[in-house]
Amino acid sequence: MSKDQNEHCISVSNLRKKYSKDNTYVVDGITFDVKYGTVFGFLGPNGAGKTTTLKILTTLLTPSSGSIYVFGKDLFKNQSETKKRVGVVSQNPSFEANLTIERALDLYGMLWGLHDKKIRKEKVNEILHTFDLESIRNAKNDDLSIGQRRRVQVAREFIHEMDLLFLDEPTVGLDPSARRLLLDYIKLHVKSGLTVFFTTHIMEEAENLCDEIAIIDKGKIIAFDTPTGLKQKYGSGTKTIELTFKDVLSEPFLKLLTNAISNKNSKDDDHNLRIDLDGRHTVMITVNNTEEIISDILQLVHKEGLQIRSITINPPSLEEVFLSVINGDSRNMEGKMVNE
Repeated sequence: MSKDQNEHCISVSNLRKKYSKDNTYVVDGITFDVKYGTVFGFLGPNGAGKTTTLKILTTLLTPSSGSIYVFGKDLFKNQSETKKRVGVVSQNPSFEANLTIERALDLYGMLWGLHDKKIRKEKVNEILHTFDLESIRNAKNDDLSIGQRRRVQVAREFIHEMDLLFLDEPTVGLDPSARRLLLDYIKLHVKSGLTVFFTTHIMEEAENLCDEIAIIDKGKIIAFDTPTGLKQKYGSGTKTIELTFKDVLSEPFLKLLTNAISNKNSKDDDHNLRIDLDGRHTVMITVNNTEEIISDILQLVHKEGLQIRSITINPPSLEEVFLSVINGDSRNMEGKMVNE
């Protein structure tokens, strides 16, 4: 991976962080780059080191060692200059309890240098419309629901022009409609040049939004690629076969099907075998040896005199790949540097 800081919005090299009470590194020598005008996903289970990394990148914590360049300059030598071009939405709730939404956004506009009252009002109205907050513009933040407060928290960051936005679980508490609205708005700004550092536990969001993804666990980055690249690298052997039958499936047939598939899988592949019954007509089978399994199924179906309405083979989802990587199922990764 190239380390020319001028080519990347964020460039992190050998970053480490440990706390004085513990000799264990919470962040243990991670290296990655974030390209300009992209969405970079930073994923991992609780306690993996995501929050610590994010706090370091937003200057809330000082690293134990390593280097960080943002906009081509050393982050900790240029904090004031860098912060003017950065937005941050943290997991922690943050709102002005006694101010109305409109007044709070107006205040943020003033703080970010929008001194022209007319321009500031236009910007506030744009934000209220974009984030579907017009109907509650005169409500006080203290009277809002958790989801509404979250929308306001995200919306206010867009009151100022920025080049880099850190989003830490931004859709927590949002309903599906508000979540989609926010993600679409982010995509629109990324097309205009915004760079986004994005953490989420919702794999569907990461798959649809992120250009590149780093998966961190126990302080180390254990996988790094595009969403498609991750699925090809770590999920290529596992696919889901969806079989829809014309007939209602009987218990004896399901037992025969389960036994046939289980016998075809070696002991090493047992952990990748999953059979789910959806209603009484559809069977979902997740296996490694897809072609062999389909051949055996067709033979069994013909023997039992049943008819198949459709067969669909689905590649693994990002969520399945994420769980596989975190649980260590991708054995070839173990101990290997993946973000070279």
